[in-house]
Amino acid sequence: MMRRIQGLFASLALVCTLLLSGCAAPWPFPQPTPGPKLPDSQQVFRPLEIGSYAGDIQTLDPALIISAVDYQIAQLIFPQLVALDERQRPVDWAAERHEVSSDGLTYTFHLRKGIVWSDGTLVDATTFAYSINRALDPCTGSQTANYLYVIKGAEALNQSRCPQDAIKSATTLIGASLLIPDPLTLTIVLQQPSAYFLSALTSPLSWAVPQTLVERYTQPQITPRVDYPVDISTWTEHLGDSGGFGGNLFKLTKWDHAGHLEFAVNASFWGQKPILQMIEYTLYPDSDTAWKAYKAGEGDVGFPLAQEFDSARTLPGSVFQQAPLLSFNYLTLNWRRAPYDDVRVRNAFSLALDRQAIAHDVFKDAAQPTIHLVPEGMPDYNPDLADAAGRRGKDALTPDLATARSLANAYAAEKFDGHLSKCPPVVFTIHPNRPNTALVIQAMQRQWQTAFPGWPITLASIEEWLAPRGLLKNVQFRNDAWGVDYPDPQDFLSLLWTTTNAPNAYNQSGVSIPEVDRLCDQADTMMDQTTRIALYHRAEQLLVDQGAALPVEQSLRRYVVRLHVADWGIAPMYLTPLPVWQVTYLRR
Repeated sequence: MMRRIQGLFASLALVCTLLLSGCAAPWPFPQPTPGPKLPDSQQVFRPLEIGSYAGDIQTLDPALIISAVDYQIAQLIFPQLVALDERQRPVDWAAERHEVSSDGLTYTFHLRKGIVWSDGTLVDATTFAYSINRALDPCTGSQTANYLYVIKGAEALNQSRCPQDAIKSATTLIGASLLIPDPLTLTIVLQQPSAYFLSALTSPLSWAVPQTLVERYTQPQITPRVDYPVDISTWTEHLGDSGGFGGNLFKLTKWDHAGHLEFAVNASFWGQKPILQMIEYTLYPDSDTAWKAYKAGEGDVGFPLAQEFDSARTLPGSVFQQAPLLSFNYLTLNWRRAPYDDVRVRNAFSLALDRQAIAHDVFKDAAQPTIHLVPEGMPDYNPDLADAAGRRGKDALTPDLATARSLANAYAAEKFDGHLSKCPPVVFTIHPNRPNTALVIQAMQRQWQTAFPGWPITLASIEEWLAPRGLLKNVQFRNDAWGVDYPDPQDFLSLLWTTTNAPNAYNQSGVSIPEVDRLCDQADTMMDQTTRIALYHRAEQLLVDQGAALPVEQSLRRYVVRLHVADWGIAPMYLTPLPVWQVTYLRR
């Protein structure tokens, strides 16, 4: 869902208001002491959020969702085969149970009986097969279809051409890799064993959508979608018709495109119904306006500005919460270009960084320093990861100047007569017109210049380098970020740093470690979770040892909740899991 986050460090406030630890408590966070519940008529929860699209959400179409805010809202109304629980692990939801074949290629989901849309229309295996096939159909234009490329034939379908003036392709996976033995059974056939498939299946791509409504109001694409999905259909505009529509915990009753969405409890929901009877979202175009509204007494959830974190901790009538987010900011070093074609230099620049100081002095503790490529909060996070000098925990967050200088001097002695000033100049490219980015990078530049006196280290606008070359992979040194698509190490290791995983557009800095390729390829298909995670841990350690990238900090989301809200919170996936929505309530 999040993928590569462009403009890392673009705004210090973004760290805590992002569309979805050493200093962060485990999730879920402690809640206020339980109290008597308010009557049903007063169970109305009013979150304030930052809209993903100028104070509005971009889309409610699950196939087109790329924003965590849109995901958080849309999940309330669309049934899911599997969903994430409080620990970020996939659990059966609309599926009562599932089985996996011994070869790992076939997943069979047995749906619960009695799942219907709020208008009484049945939701069955055909509904889910249609929805998954539609998400992969090139005519739909999903930007995240590759999450499900592991389904047999999915990539070929998605990469095919949409017929002119068509709303769907003539090709279908239904009957081939999406099988419907009976109305309550859906079988999905994979092209290869993929232990992360259930996690990927929690993405909006697999959520059920109402076929009749979708096809009635969908028009053919006129122009291709380039930067963002453009919802050219109007079917989601009709979700609020006739008293509202939904098939999950809630139904949508209002969406005015002016920052207001309202949901009512879905009386037709098949499982444990939520205690909340209504949810009224108010979306704002920016974090400043949203925070002012919360301080003025509006809403039940607010997101303080970074400069007001201290005062937010003691805000009357509110509880301050902090959630680690499954996204991290890092620096990429081009392995194809000197001096970063030498592991000694990559590790020297990493060990010279004072991540603790950057997090405190520049980010104002709105982010937590890290050396990890798999962020904290991810299931099976490795707390024992060591840096290139063998240090772990907090020790690895401060510089090891002795080792850094030794590595740099050894490189210079071997190749440049011992003179750091003769080493290849380092040019760090940053995006122009982003002053906060410059603040962070300038702080790092000073640390490197102190550690390696005489080495030419300068900053440049990224356009100066991209214009004549046209490819980001030619940049020598730059900042980047990655946000979670689905909570599995495969999403942070195999996709980003191997040379064998397809699509491989994400490994743009030339990282090539055959042993990492082997470990990740094996782990991606390994069904035994204990062995699988051990393989990923070894791969992550090798990547750090070889300086695949320089992790800097992991994002945090800090927010405040009114004291009368019980058992609600935001998980590291940027979202409130559906099982949490079931138990949230307002107390007296």
